[in-house]
Amino acid sequence: MRSKCLDAVLLSAVLAASGCHKRTPVAATSPPPPLPTSAAAPAPAPAPAPAPAPAPPPPAVTVSPLEQPDRAFASGNYDEAARGYENYLRSTTSGEQRDGALYHLALTYVLRPAPGTDWPRAVATLKQLVDEYPDSAFKSQANLILSLRAELDQVAADSKQRDLRIKQLTTELDRLKKIDADRRKRP
Repeated sequence: MRSKCLDAVLLSAVLAASGCHKRTPVAATSPPPPLPTSAAAPAPAPAPAPAPAPAPPPPAVTVSPLEQPDRAFASGNYDEAARGYENYLRSTTSGEQRDGALYHLALTYVLRPAPGTDWPRAVATLKQLVDEYPDSAFKSQANLILSLRAELDQVAADSKQRDLRIKQLTTELDRLKKIDADRRKRP
């Protein structure tokens, strides 16, 4: 009898353990539609559902006046970007974006294709940025560009002086060679 009880307990434990893992999902079914009770009396039509409230209008998107020039600048269309920045600077005498507009305008002057670079205007624009907006985030980059350009101009000036001096010395050397050649021809 004891073995039969033990067998029953073991069988119950095995069934309980294996049954815990097998759960069948229960699908919710909608109730069937009501059947008409009488053919003479039609069922009343369901009341129409109230219309949903109209969605609130989307918030007004504020468009930056520099969005178009910034897009042109990013795409490499520097002439269009320069016109946009110049228009913005003419139309606004103050604002938190003027320093950025001046900086990008200066860059458009020098990033144009080679024959169109305009360093004098870029330097003047960067100096205006540094003078008018001493606390600007663009000041350090503007000062770096200005100092590099000044060094480049100095190197170019030194190179011109060196070339001029070389030309003068070459002319003097040719004159001295001629004098020496004339002396040797004399008996």
